[in-house]
Amino acid sequence: MNAPISAHMTAPLHAIRAAAAHNPYPTEFWDRLYADDPGFSEATNAERNAALKAAIAYFGDLRGKTVVDIGCGIGDATVALARCGARVIAIDTSAPGIEAVKARCRELGLDAVEPVVCDAMALDTLGEVDFVFGSMILHHLEPFDEFPPALKAVLKRGGKAFFWENNAASDLLIWFRTNLVGRLWIPKYGDPHEFPLTPAEVGLLKKALDVEVVYPCMSFFTLAADYLLRGVGRSLFVAIDDFLFRHRIGLKYSYRQYLYIRKS
Repeated sequence: MNAPISAHMTAPLHAIRAAAAHNPYPTEFWDRLYADDPGFSEATNAERNAALKAAIAYFGDLRGKTVVDIGCGIGDATVALARCGARVIAIDTSAPGIEAVKARCRELGLDAVEPVVCDAMALDTLGEVDFVFGSMILHHLEPFDEFPPALKAVLKRGGKAFFWENNAASDLLIWFRTNLVGRLWIPKYGDPHEFPLTPAEVGLLKKALDVEVVYPCMSFFTLAADYLLRGVGRSLFVAIDDFLFRHRIGLKYSYRQYLYIRKS
């Protein structure tokens, strides 16, 4: 069993808990989701599992390292990182989500996890850490220009961050999202405050840190089947996206991206 995280923290726990005072993001959507269904997990699908696997491969040996899991939800990634030997600071703005993480870690006997109600802009209160992980969290952060300095401050020299994100590079996809999603028969997922990560926001990260953008798949035409056609003909659209991915055509417009980040 891992040693308690309090024995290894680079910042005292009172500083971490004080970060909870900085929590401006509206949490009603996520509070309701976690409270209604404590077993909710966004990390159960293949894409999210693949993203977590890519992050762990990028970080390398996690034994004895400290990782911040931003937007931890009920802790799927937190648990996986802790089981790799990491000491994990799991942060989220949703109190019900954090309570679910605490209960889950108690049940699993993971005492190297510190779950905290805290938003990402307070990262620089945590002391320096080795790694930062986030899954579909950056596009929730506003004002985004406050985040890159906080991320840079929390990472040790040579530290790494990994984010799996959506992508606002396609004007066509954003037009559909803005004008059609959530109307007529077209479903809307996620909370009402989010907007896909823009190229300008990625540019802000690049000004602060070393950033490599990788497109793990082509996610474009498949969205039409999922949203507009309710899955009708999906296999055809998947085949088109797979063809584009294999031939590296239009990848910068894919709705999915990995951000590999390092502090020099």
